[in-house]
Amino acid sequence: MKIESVKLLLDVCAEAGHMENMLPALPKGITPRCIRVIEQVALLSQRDGRVRVSSISEMLDVTRPGITAVLQELNAAGYVDKAKDEADSRVVYVSLTDRGWALYRSAVEEYHAHLAEVLSEIGDEGAQTLAALVRRSMALVAQDTKNRNADASGEE
Repeated sequence: MKIESVKLLLDVCAEAGHMENMLPALPKGITPRCIRVIEQVALLSQRDGRVRVSSISEMLDVTRPGITAVLQELNAAGYVDKAKDEADSRVVYVSLTDRGWALYRSAVEEYHAHLAEVLSEIGDEGAQTLAALVRRSMALVAQDTKNRNADASGEE
């Protein structure tokens, strides 16, 4: 691959990362990161019923303390409820409040439906191709980074 193509790929990935900042206006104190957490709580609760903090952490590949901090903000603002497991107080369950579900519907479901119309020119196949290319690129770079780090530390 040409160096110019590598630069193009890196630049486009960086630009795509800014798409999240194009969300419609959010309530005061709610960030795109909060929306990602609300979305995961909604999806996990629809799939599993009860949602553990650790499950959100795993789904978003964010540390538990990082998720806990966002959940504390969302709890204080009335978007989520938290409850400890009766049998194991280390386990915390999270659920969306009515206010949280309303935000999920407007900031996720309705916005995604709107974007489906805006991006219809790209089509499902185009979106899937782009996603596959980005994921494959990331996997190749991650493997290379792992290999270089192993070489640098003398591991085999």
